[in-house]
Amino acid sequence: MNIAVGAAQIGQWYTHLDKGEPFLVTGYDEKSGTIETQDLTGDLDEIDEETWSALPLALAEPPEDWSEAMIDGNETESADSAAPIERFLDTR
Repeated sequence: MNIAVGAAQIGQWYTHLDKGEPFLVTGYDEKSGTIETQDLTGDLDEIDEETWSALPLALAEPPEDWSEAMIDGNETESADSAAPIERFLDTR
């Protein structure tokens, strides 16, 4: 788990502190153990749990123009999107 922000939460915006770039957590793939994200340009990405733990992140407010970048112009949040992703297993 990332000490600064904790476990990833679907529907939460974060900022890469080293890059200053905001991104939205859009999902979690249990099978691959990856956190699915989307940035303001609409680009999709995946971050594995180990990388998430090491990233310098901060919680962020949604940018004013964020909805324009979402897939098909639609918000990706669902009714349960505020629920935190299950805490990642510590495999040490």
